[in-house]
Amino acid sequence: MKMMSRCRLQRPLCSVYLAAHSRARLRFRYASKYLNCRHTSNSSSTDNSHVKDNIYTIPNALSLSRIILSPVVAYSIINGQHTTALALFGIAGFTDFLDGQIARRFPSQRSLLGSIIDPIGDKLLMGMSTISVWYTGLMPSWLLCIILGRDIILLTGGLAVKYQSLEKFTLKGLFNVTDGTIEVKPGWHGKLNMCLQLGAVIACLSAPIWSLQDSPYFHNYLILTGVMGVYSLVQYILTYRNVMGKVRSKPAWMDESKKT
Repeated sequence: MKMMSRCRLQRPLCSVYLAAHSRARLRFRYASKYLNCRHTSNSSSTDNSHVKDNIYTIPNALSLSRIILSPVVAYSIINGQHTTALALFGIAGFTDFLDGQIARRFPSQRSLLGSIIDPIGDKLLMGMSTISVWYTGLMPSWLLCIILGRDIILLTGGLAVKYQSLEKFTLKGLFNVTDGTIEVKPGWHGKLNMCLQLGAVIACLSAPIWSLQDSPYFHNYLILTGVMGVYSLVQYILTYRNVMGKVRSKPAWMDESKKT
């Protein structure tokens, strides 16, 4: 009888666990269907916990140099030093390629700090360079609005998805880039759009050097960049809408607070 009562007590607990586990797998299946993403488990983060303190790495130094170069590039553009700005922008762009290759090929060079300052360096370089070339009249206002507006909308959408995936709401959890159930990877349109934006900044910096302002190829390239930016933004909006509708209608921490 004791064995029977013990089994009866354990079966509801097991069924509750299995039901919760199946719901979690179902949520991730819906997310995987509509996002090019993968699940980030807590066990993998604990296994790689030794990497978090490794801040003295080559990729981190390259990302930091890109952050330092960003205002220098902007200062050179505003002061009409287009050749210098073009050279520095090329160097900063090469550091972005180099630190990514090193981090992928050498796991010992990966770090938590690198996962944070690398995208910050990218956005600083692109943002300050784009605003500077617009400020000096080298880039049209409509293209600036597309580039900056896209980044703002994507940042808002990413925070919304992270908000929905939180088991317990905290500001630290919301902005923690290493803790989450969904890791979004850019699609082909996002990568192509980024390449076109880099090329647009280079083209705008090259225009006064080689007198390209009146070239139809120059203007057509800027139009292509703007069209691709809008297309990429629409694709991400549709993706985020599907994920928000399929993953959860409400955050888990909100449901738990109602039960208590």
